[in-house]
Amino acid sequence: MVSIVRAPEPAAGGAESIRSRPGAALRGQIIAYHGYRLPEGRPRSRLEVPDGVVTVVIALAGGLSLTAGGPPQGASSFLSGLRTTATRGEHAGGLHGIEVTFSPLGAYRTFGIPMRYFTEAFVDLSDLLGRTAALLVEQLRQADSWADRFALLDAVFLSCRDKGGTVSPEVGEALRRLHADSRPEALSRISSEVGWSPRHLRACFGQQVGLAPKAVARVARLQRALRLQSLGLDGAKVAAFGGFHDQAHCIREFKAMTGLTPSRFAAHRGGLPPGSALDRVAGRVTSLLLPDDA
Repeated sequence: MVSIVRAPEPAAGGAESIRSRPGAALRGQIIAYHGYRLPEGRPRSRLEVPDGVVTVVIALAGGLSLTAGGPPQGASSFLSGLRTTATRGEHAGGLHGIEVTFSPLGAYRTFGIPMRYFTEAFVDLSDLLGRTAALLVEQLRQADSWADRFALLDAVFLSCRDKGGTVSPEVGEALRRLHADSRPEALSRISSEVGWSPRHLRACFGQQVGLAPKAVARVARLQRALRLQSLGLDGAKVAAFGGFHDQAHCIREFKAMTGLTPSRFAAHRGGLPPGSALDRVAGRVTSLLLPDDA
C-alpha cells in the first residue's frame, strides 16, 4: 500500500506537493517519492545543496534551468548524482512532475552503472532506462492519481533492481561509519576497520557510491553543520560539534559547497527546520528559495 503525505510548499498558492514512501520491497533503496504541481506564472529560483542522495526528476510538464559550476543547461527528466557543490535551479512556473530520491547504494542496485559516471552530473532519463523512459513518462501522465503513479514507479524500479549492481558489505559498512563519524581523521581508521586499504576503498566507492570516502565525509559534515545551525547554535559550536578542525574550516567548507556564508544561508532559509516542506529528504537541509536578486 502506498502511504501518502500531503505537504504543500511554503506559500503554496495553489501548488500541490505529495510525498510517499515506496513499496516495502524498495525501502532502503528508494527513500521517497515526491509528486508536485506548480501553477503557471510563479517563477522560482532554488539552491540545492549537497545532501548525500541521488535524485531522479521525471517531468510531466515544464522544465528547469540548472546551473552547477558552468553555464545554465535545460533539463526535464534526468538523474542528479552525488555532488559536493550546490546547484541553482530555476523555472518559470507550470511545473508538474515527480522526484525520486535514492540512497547512493540504492541507485547502484537499481541502475547497475558505475556511480562515478553520475558524480557532479545530470544524466538524461533516456540514458538510464532507454526506450522505457518515454513510455514511463507517458504512463505517468495518463495515470489517474498520485497513488497510481507511485505504484507504477514501484513496479519499474523493482524490475530494474534485478539487473542492477551488487553492493559490497564493506562499502555499506564504511558508508554507515562515515555518516556516524565524518571527522577528517576518521577516514584511515574506518578503512582499517572494514579490512580494506584506502586505495581499494576509494575504488569501490567510485563504483558503488560515486564520491570518494573523503568527499562523502565532507557532505556529511556539511549536513551536520546545517542541522546544528538550524538549532540556533553559534558558529564555534557548529564547527566543534560538526567535526570540523575549527570555525574557519567550517566557514570555508560552507562557502565552497553552498556558495554562501553560514549567515547568508540562514537568512535565506528563514528558520525552516531540517526536513521542511522545501526539503527533499526527511531530517536534512537540502534546499532554499533564493530571492530574485540573489
